[in-house]
Parts: sequence; C-alpha cells; structure tokens
Amino acid sequence: VFDFFVGDSREIQSKKELDNLELYGYTLDDLDTPLYKTYFDELKDILNKDELDWEQYATGLTKIFVADFYTLSNKITSSDIGGVEFIHIDMVDNFIMHAGDTMYNHVKNNVYGDRVQELPTVSDVTIGEIISENYTYNDNSYEAYKVSATWEYEKDLGYDKTGTFYLIKDNNKLNVVQKLGE
Repeated sequence: VFDFFVGDSREIQSKKELDNLELYGYTLDDLDTPLYKTYFDELKDILNKDELDWEQYATGLTKIFVADFYTLSNKITSSDIGGVEFIHIDMVDNFIMHAGDTMYNHVKNNVYGDRVQELPTVSDVTIGEIISENYTYNDNSYEAYKVSATWEYEKDLGYDKTGTFYLIKDNNKLNVVQKLGE
C-alpha cells in the first residue's frame, strides 16, 4: 500500500532527443541503436547537400526506416512503434494500429529498464533495386521510388528479412506509403 501512495522509486526510462532534421521531422534519440545513428548521419549528409539526390534519399530513408521499425529491442513499450516519422502523415494512425496489432503486440513493457524479453535488433540493411515510377494514392499521382531491401539481425528470431517499399515524393519530402512482403 505504501508503494501505491508514495510511488515507485525506480527510474523511468524515457527518450531524449540528441539531434534532428527539423525540416523533415526526423529525430535521433539516445535510445536509438548504433546502426540507426549511422544511418541518421548518412541521411543527414544526403539531405544537407546543395543538390538533393532523390535516389540516395530513397536509399537512406529505406535503410533508416527498416533499422527503426524492425528493431524492437530498444522500444520502451508495445506502443513505441519504430519508423512512424518516415510514414506519410495520412497513414500514421493506420500504421500505428497495424504495427501494434502485429509486430509490436508482444513487446513487453520496459519502462523501468528491467525487461528480460529477447527482441530483434537489425544489424545491417542492404538496398537492392530502386525503380523510379508513379504511385497513386487517394486519387493523386505522385513521383515515387520502389525500393527493395534485405536486412539482417544480431540474432535471427524469425522476423521479416526482406521487403519492397514504396516511397512517394510529397512536398519535397519522401514518405513511406507501402511495404510489399517478399
């Protein structure tokens, strides 16, 4: 009863932002993996060039999205969905709901940093084919990139390792709008 009224003295884990690409809404947090931090720096370099190379942007965005979404080991709760900031704004709610019902539904709470559950950590992402094409969404046609990727984990726990992603160009920003399984 005392703990209930006084509260838990354990320290609660929270994310602290270390860096951001404000124009794009991309952030780097202290709980992000070393791979994510590497991909964030690569993406930052791509986006800070005088002339934006859209294929490099599509490559960098796909790598960082995969590294964030498919790494569950650094997530605090099952509602701490990775990759949300890379999803088209109109699709965020559905993306969160679907991820919460599928991939993230079994992630145990780690608010106090004491979780012992074994969860996947992406260790490398390799980009395959990149195709520039049009993509129709909500009756609008967008310039888009179809990007195939494969990835590896520190330990294989049976999670997805391949996918093809559609990224649309909207307001000078790329957004992930679809993943096709392989």
